[in-house]
Amino acid sequence: MEKIEWVDIVDYGYDGEGVGRLNGKVVFVPYALKGERVQISVKEDKSSFSNGQLLEIDKHSDLRQEAPCPYFGVCGGCAYQHTNYQNELRIKKNLLQKQLTKVGYGGQINVVESDKEYAYRNKIRLFVGEKGLALKERKSSKLCFVDQCLLVDDQINGAIEKINTFILAGNHQKDYSEVVIRKESDCLLVNFYKKTKTDINYQGLYLMLGTNFGIFETFKDSTVHKVGKKYLESEEFGLTCRFSPLSFHQVNENIGKKLYKQVIENIQGKNVLNCYSGAGVLSGIITKQGKRVVGVEIGEAEHQDAQFLKDSNNLFYLTNMLGDCSVVLPRLEEKFDTLVIDPPRGGISEKVVAAINAISVKRLIYVSCNSATLVRDLGRLKGFKIRSVTMFDMFSRTGEYETLVVLDKK
Repeated sequence: MEKIEWVDIVDYGYDGEGVGRLNGKVVFVPYALKGERVQISVKEDKSSFSNGQLLEIDKHSDLRQEAPCPYFGVCGGCAYQHTNYQNELRIKKNLLQKQLTKVGYGGQINVVESDKEYAYRNKIRLFVGEKGLALKERKSSKLCFVDQCLLVDDQINGAIEKINTFILAGNHQKDYSEVVIRKESDCLLVNFYKKTKTDINYQGLYLMLGTNFGIFETFKDSTVHKVGKKYLESEEFGLTCRFSPLSFHQVNENIGKKLYKQVIENIQGKNVLNCYSGAGVLSGIITKQGKRVVGVEIGEAEHQDAQFLKDSNNLFYLTNMLGDCSVVLPRLEEKFDTLVIDPPRGGISEKVVAAINAISVKRLIYVSCNSATLVRDLGRLKGFKIRSVTMFDMFSRTGEYETLVVLDKK
C-alpha cells in the first residue's frame, strides 16, 4: 500500500534534492525546495533514511519557477530547473562547503557561474530503445525518450532529430546501445555504439546531416571511422587542437577556458607535471606560458591527440607520456614544482595518492568533477594544505559542478 505523508523541507541533499524529517528519519525529496511543505509518496524506506516522490506542494517557495523542459522531473539529467539560477549556485556552494568541512576546510569558496544556463554542452550521450533515442530517468535504468535536450548546443539538437529518424526508419534499435554526439566549432562527430556486427550504410544519414559531420562505430571497444570528418578541431588559447571521438574535452567551452586560466594563474615554478592530461589541451596551454610540462595519460586516442597538439604547435618543452599515473608517477626521476591532476569521477587511487605524497612538488592543483571523491582524496593527501577553493559551474541546471583546489606542500 502506498504511503502518503506531508513533510517540511529544511535543507538540501548532495544531489540537490530537498531534505526533511519523517518519523525521526531523514527523507530525500527530489525537486522540493527549502521552506516548502510538500506531500510525498514514500518510495523507499530504509533503516536510517527514506526516499520520497513529490506529489503536491502546500506552501510554495518564492524561488520556485516553471521548468522550461518538458522532460524535467522524468529525465534524470537536470536537478535545478524548478528554481532560479542564482539559487542553484547558492545551493551548490553550500553543499560543497559542507563536504569540505570533512577535511577541516572552512575558508572561502569562490564561485564562477556559467555564461549560459542552457545550450552550453558540446557533448551528449544518448541511449537507444524501442522508440529511438533517450536519456535515463533519475537514478534508474528506465529510458526517457527525447527529441531534444535543452542543455546541449542547438546544432547537436538538430542532429538528434535526424539520427532518430535514421534509427527508426531503418529499424536499427536492435543494432545500437548508445549514440554519442560531440561538437567543436561548427563540426560534429557521431559515434554509434553497436550491439551487433550488422553492416549499416550511413550515406543517407550523412547526406541528411551535412558535410561538417563525421560518423563512427564502436563495437567491443574497437572504434572505426565510417564516413565524413575524422576529427574535431578547435583553437584554445592560440593553440590548434584536435579531438578524436574518444578524447576528453571540457563540455562547457566558456567555463573550461575560465578554469584553465585559473590553473595557469596558480602554477608555481618552471617544471609542471600534468596527470590525466587527456588530449593535451591544458598541457599545451601551460607550455605556452614558458613552462616545461610532462603530461601523463592512459588513453591511446587522447595520447595521439596530445602528440598532434605538440607537433602542430611546435611545443618543444612538452612531453606526452602514455601510461597509468599509478605506474608512471613513482618512476619519474625529474623534479617538478607544480603537479596538476584532473582525474575522472572516481578520483585517484591509493597508489597515486602515495606517489603524490612522496614527491617534492611545491604546489598541487586538483581539478575535480565529483566533490565526494575529491574530499576523500584530500583527506588522504596528508602532505598538503588547502590554499584556495573555486567552484566552476561547468554543468548548469544539473547537480554537478567542477571544483579547483589549490594546495601547498606543508
